[in-house]
Amino acid sequence: MTAVKQPVRKRTETTRRKEQILAAAFDEFAINGYAATRLDDVARRARIAKGTVFLHFKSKRLLFGSVVRHMIQPVLGNVDAFVAGFSGSAAELLRELLSRPYNEVAKNEKARGIIRLLIAEARNFPQLSEIYHREIIQPGMTAIRLVLEKGIAAGEFQPTAAVDFPQILVAPMVLAVVWALINGERRALDLDSFMAAHLEFALNGLRHAGRRAEPGKPTVMVPREAQ
Repeated sequence: MTAVKQPVRKRTETTRRKEQILAAAFDEFAINGYAATRLDDVARRARIAKGTVFLHFKSKRLLFGSVVRHMIQPVLGNVDAFVAGFSGSAAELLRELLSRPYNEVAKNEKARGIIRLLIAEARNFPQLSEIYHREIIQPGMTAIRLVLEKGIAAGEFQPTAAVDFPQILVAPMVLAVVWALINGERRALDLDSFMAAHLEFALNGLRHAGRRAEPGKPTVMVPREAQ
């Protein structure tokens, strides 16, 4: 019995230690930027030896990639399976996908700090841009494109060039993040109201004529004579 429990306990401790390192690295990167962050500082913040950091992450670049991946897991984690298994309408699915980044990024000060870091240092460190594209942009755009194609195939959405440029649909959320980074609390947006306006604008633009919905409510068919 002890022999069975030991590996399980070891895996649990390893997972806990990794999460401890990622949390400390998240803070260091957000505060100091990529170039100025040292693994010594990460180890000090995590209250562990520097060698322990290297035991789990062989370089600062790999550590940063893991931090980004850990940050976006609630937003894009298993997004392919989620899209494939969703039983509601395309509008409901798109609403869910576009709402997640507001809750997990736009409203999260630390997550905004990582976005600021990517914007500031991607030119000097192209590998950061590659991590951002691979871990955030590509899976997000693929998911949105799949939802649009699903809605068009079902006759729920009209054919639109947004299938080729799904970035259009997340642009307002990106603006909300940049707005917060520039203005802070001085001119803070009401993010819930802003998100509702974003979703209303996007969904009404995608629907076929004759389909309308109030913000936050499922789509209903409206007879043409009643319009």
